[in-house]
Amino acid sequence: MKSAARRQPQRLVLIGSVLIDILMYVDHLPERGGDSVARRTMLTSGGGFNLLAGARRLGLSAAYAGRVGDGPMGNQVIADLEAAGIPLLLPRVRGEDSGFDIALVEQDAERTFVTAPGIESRLRLEDLRQLFLQPGDAVYVSGYELCYPISGASLESWLPGLSEQVLLVFDPGPLVAEIPATRLEHLLTRVDIISLNAREAHILTGTTKLDDATASLVPRIASRGLVIARAGAEGCWIASSTHAPQHIPPRPTRAVDTTGAGDTHVAALLARLAAGDDFASAAYQANVAASISVERPGPATGPTLQELASTLEAMHGSSLPIFSSQPH
Repeated sequence: MKSAARRQPQRLVLIGSVLIDILMYVDHLPERGGDSVARRTMLTSGGGFNLLAGARRLGLSAAYAGRVGDGPMGNQVIADLEAAGIPLLLPRVRGEDSGFDIALVEQDAERTFVTAPGIESRLRLEDLRQLFLQPGDAVYVSGYELCYPISGASLESWLPGLSEQVLLVFDPGPLVAEIPATRLEHLLTRVDIISLNAREAHILTGTTKLDDATASLVPRIASRGLVIARAGAEGCWIASSTHAPQHIPPRPTRAVDTTGAGDTHVAALLARLAAGDDFASAAYQANVAASISVERPGPATGPTLQELASTLEAMHGSSLPIFSSQPH
């Protein structure tokens, strides 16, 4: 029985990629063959770092189980991990560097990425086998890792053997259509929490209605698993085997940068489940946390626990809205 671990994770362990984001804020994307002058730029750790930092800010212990190189990108990753109080669970790789991406952020906060993978994309089975996981750990994997030839094959072999006491959290990500179909379906049967955006839900289910999409994903994941379909400014939909599809409202906001908003949402959901909140309340607070993050430029901009509490208090006073459980 995994219900206790599923509902109250004690530590977030990210399996996969932390790399460097090179962010450029532009008025619009240049035409093919053209050029555009950025209004501002930023260089910082991104990818899985957004999730780890978001969890730490909200009081959930977090650790990085990925490969980091010793070049300039890897050095930046290590500096950012140390500053955030996030331990590295695997030894650094000598003679290799971590990857990076270039992200163009337009005025409406939409972002477009081009990624150059590094050593973080080559996670080996022997790396995974040396990890010491604890009961109550929440192991997070993204679709990026399942697309990479080396990491994907390693995870396909390793993930099914995870202890029943370990929670598996999965975000398919924008490359969901590139994940080998048999690998994806095999993984889904072990997933305890799946969090994905509307586009990814449509690709996985073939429907654009998020209530139908959340419902159709429930039988494809582990027994008593949780499904969260994020709808950006429209909040999110949630469902499980004991919870009919339910819309969780958003916090109205004006976005300036949506980079890392999904990571903030997942981090907040896990942190609030860890604190003992029920599924619907945790999802609502995740909506609020994500809305705070998009008001700030940069990828790892999730709120602290105090910032989230202050925002919720300003919205609702001393108590949160009560969501009915809506059982089947």
